[in-house]
Order: sequence, then C-alpha cells, then structure tokens
Amino acid sequence: MLAACGTAKNSGAKVESMPSQADVERVQGKFPGYTLTDLNDGKKLFEANCALCHGLKKPASRTEEQWNTIVPRMVKKANAKNGNTLDAAGEEKILRYVVTMGSAPK
Repeated sequence: MLAACGTAKNSGAKVESMPSQADVERVQGKFPGYTLTDLNDGKKLFEANCALCHGLKKPASRTEEQWNTIVPRMVKKANAKNGNTLDAAGEEKILRYVVTMGSAPK
C-alpha cells in the first residue's frame, strides 16, 4: 500500500470552474486540435482519479513545469491504487486540463 494514497479524501469532489471554448482557444497554439470535449474529459479524469488519494489541487496552484513532473508520478500512484485505469492518453488529458486551466486569466 502506498503511504501517499490512503483512503479517498475528496471522492466526488469537483473543481470549481467549468472549462469553456475560450479556454480551448487560449491554448490552441500549444495543443493543436484540442477540443472542448478533450478539455472536459481531462477535467473528469482529474476529478475522478486525483481525489482518490488527496484533495483536488487547483490547476493554477502549480506551474506547467511542475504539472509536467507531478502528473506522471501521480498517474502511476493512481494506477497502483485503482488497477491501471489511466493509460497514456488519459494522463495526457489530465496534463492538458491542468495546464490549460492553470493558465486561465484570474
């Protein structure tokens, strides 16, 4: 058992801001072909998997560089706890979600 992944602390927790088409348009240069559906999928995966072990972090609480390090590490932990439910595509959706929403104007 992983010490960092005890019992779920925020099961069913939701991130407060809803992604919008404006968010997608803001990152089109970084993520060509990215859609609002992709962004919403990333939000759902983030909420469902990241709340397994700890409270949800606000995407703006970390830099893109930090998320690039954190997300792969946390996906490994979530997969160990939850039976390998996240593949590379799911990891990428979570990463794009936190990077996109972390860069939203305040």
